[in-house]
Amino acid sequence: MTNSHLYDSIHAQPEVLRELLTNWTGAEQIAERLKGARRVLLAGIGTSFHAAIVGEYLLRRAGADAWALRSFEFVTYPRALQAEDAVIVISHRGSKLHGIKALEQATGAHVFTAGITGKGTKMQGADITLQTVEQELSSTHSISYTTTLTRLAQIASRLARLNGLAEQGQHLEQGLTSIPTLMEGILAREDKVRQVAQEAVQQQRRIYFMGAGPNAASASEGALKAKEAAYVTAEGFELEQAIHGPMVAFEERDLLVPISVGGAAQQRVGDFLRALNEIGPRVWLLGSAPDEKTGQLFQRAGWSRFALADGADIAEELTPLLAAVPVQLLADFLATARGTDADSFRKDQEAYRRAGERYSL
Repeated sequence: MTNSHLYDSIHAQPEVLRELLTNWTGAEQIAERLKGARRVLLAGIGTSFHAAIVGEYLLRRAGADAWALRSFEFVTYPRALQAEDAVIVISHRGSKLHGIKALEQATGAHVFTAGITGKGTKMQGADITLQTVEQELSSTHSISYTTTLTRLAQIASRLARLNGLAEQGQHLEQGLTSIPTLMEGILAREDKVRQVAQEAVQQQRRIYFMGAGPNAASASEGALKAKEAAYVTAEGFELEQAIHGPMVAFEERDLLVPISVGGAAQQRVGDFLRALNEIGPRVWLLGSAPDEKTGQLFQRAGWSRFALADGADIAEELTPLLAAVPVQLLADFLATARGTDADSFRKDQEAYRRAGERYSL
């Protein structure tokens, strides 16, 4: 069986990230310009918006007042920009309508602009453009997401030092250097992910992802990848939002994918897992159990845990780089199990091709 382009990109990530981490020049230049900014607004859509959310957390750790916005919202419901603001526009190809407009709006307001985008980009007009990776062959983007997160983390590491937060900056840089090896450890266990995907398809399970803080973006990204690659019913929730209402829709036949990384929300993750234990759905935990008592729940049938960085000293803001890998693999394996084309975005199906002609991206 031929691997999808998505699968190949997922496996290319560790080595590409190592290559990015040999070059800090662009990140340092952007950090210099962000120092002293009143606000930093990050704009993106889809996977690029999920990267913007993680970027918000990374830059806040570095001392910035950072805010993630969807590019459409940035353009259509604009926030007044002032001269001391800075704008980062994130786009895989630099060709999306509202990403272009966001950059034009920011340059028109005479604020500092940075673009984070792939090689061969169509993005023009940013004060500094920081490139990530060659354009992906799969429409279900993976490697451009994790390389964007890497670039944002590089900027945050350097900005932290400039803002007098040397310890935070060093922690981010040290964590970044360990990410590729940790990714390789995850990829070496991909058969565990394949089993989860195959069982979910066989049982026609709905899939719900949830995470807190920066991994709320990982939950949304996991659901998006599953939809894009395999066309399954999947949703991503911020952890507390899942508890406030959506919980009553979770049923025994569903697959729940909580992300637990040892951060500030661990106690609430424990509450959530104990509640799921009463309902009885399948649970595939990404990361570590919040405590020993909660860990005992994983002895029950249908519950399993997939380690991300056990024992590693990784800032919570970096863990979306690791959480991305198993959810990307899950999407690809779901596509294989369902017989869908993980790369095509259904452009090979006439109705969806015609639908795509009804709007401009």
